[in-house]
Amino acid sequence: MTPPKLSHLVVNTSNYEPMKQWYLDVLEAEIGVETSNHSACFLRTDENNHRLGMFNVAKTDESVSMAPPGFDGPAVARVNHFAFEHPTLANLFEAYERLAESSITPAGCFNYGPTMSIYYADPDKNIVELFYDKGLTEEQLLEFYAGGDRYILGASPFDPDELLKGLRDGKAVAELVAWAPPGA
Repeated sequence: MTPPKLSHLVVNTSNYEPMKQWYLDVLEAEIGVETSNHSACFLRTDENNHRLGMFNVAKTDESVSMAPPGFDGPAVARVNHFAFEHPTLANLFEAYERLAESSITPAGCFNYGPTMSIYYADPDKNIVELFYDKGLTEEQLLEFYAGGDRYILGASPFDPDELLKGLRDGKAVAELVAWAPPGA
């Protein structure tokens, strides 16, 4: 199995605009996408759809973060989550299955459109995301995010056992990772 690679970091900040500008300057990044109310942005430093994300919260020491459902209590740390990218959907589900055999179960599984993500909480309740990037082209990403906020932060839950079974039964990856905006 190919080991996953560290992909991105998402931070909670109560100092949103200065933090965003600082990282834009320091990393020579560009805004990949940002919500219309400036509650979240995702910065790009290369071809990936984001390497650094920021969530705007009232206080970093007490505010509820934008943690996915399924966690015991809100995430309040400055680091929202960190993520490891698997090169294929099959690799992601191999990791899921291996972890399940060790009684490490997901806190949430979401299809975001460009990515399929499985979240876990480590013993200190840090959020760790294992994901598969669907490899959308630049044009496809721009078209996708043009759908607005429900596309930028839209998450459709999925059952990893169901998708793993579909993968093993020979269903096409494109069919397994198909996405529609929440409420569509």
